[in-house]
Amino acid sequence: MPVTLSTNPAQATAARALEHANRDLTSSLKRLSTGNRIANIYDDAGGEAVQLKLKAQSARYSVLQNNLMNGISFLQVQEGVLTTASNVASRMGELQAMSEDPTKSTDDIANYNVEALELSSLLGRLATQEFNGNALFANSQNINLNVQATPDTMAIGNEDLATDIATLDSITFISSVTAAQVETDLQAIANLRAAVGAKQSTLNYYYDNASITQTNIDAARGRITDVDIASEASAYAISQVKSQAAASMLAQANNVGTQNLMQLLM
Repeated sequence: MPVTLSTNPAQATAARALEHANRDLTSSLKRLSTGNRIANIYDDAGGEAVQLKLKAQSARYSVLQNNLMNGISFLQVQEGVLTTASNVASRMGELQAMSEDPTKSTDDIANYNVEALELSSLLGRLATQEFNGNALFANSQNINLNVQATPDTMAIGNEDLATDIATLDSITFISSVTAAQVETDLQAIANLRAAVGAKQSTLNYYYDNASITQTNIDAARGRITDVDIASEASAYAISQVKSQAAASMLAQANNVGTQNLMQLLM
């Protein structure tokens, strides 16, 4: 190999080795400090694209779970109102039965009627209750809750309580109501409670599915993005040794080249 003044191939080779070793060392430090396997986009460009899509998908499932819980809360409020309505209707049935007691005076029956009218008014108010500005029972105003990441909705506000308690929420006198009418309205309320309970059960399954799906998506993303600490610590140690060795050899290459030239020129 010729000895030249303007170039030093050994020095250039050692400098390039030092540059590569330092780059690897910096990447290892970044991975270990952040916990991310992809320290630079060029480490795994395809993997980075996939993990970004998985991240967005996971975020959607997180929001979906919140929406489902809000839907379940809506149904729980419906259930509470229907429980109250059932108790009120049952009490009105008692008042109707007591009003038929031939031993009761006209004043007694009038007193029963006072309570019955108050309860009838209460039933009417229950039928118009709202949840965050949305009618709880409005057959003409469906609330279509999205239950999956893909378009798939469930109507959760289409129960019509007002129609089902039409007899009991518009009485003028308790003695004009029959036992059969009370039973009909109680059965209608019971049917509504069954429908609301079925929807709660379904939303709970949708929620469980969304939670499991998000967990699996996060696990898949983690396999792309999460660094193996043990493996990377080993790679860091190797890069550190290579960097130190390259720096030492670069110094040696500079010294050797200078010494050889000086000896030739003396």
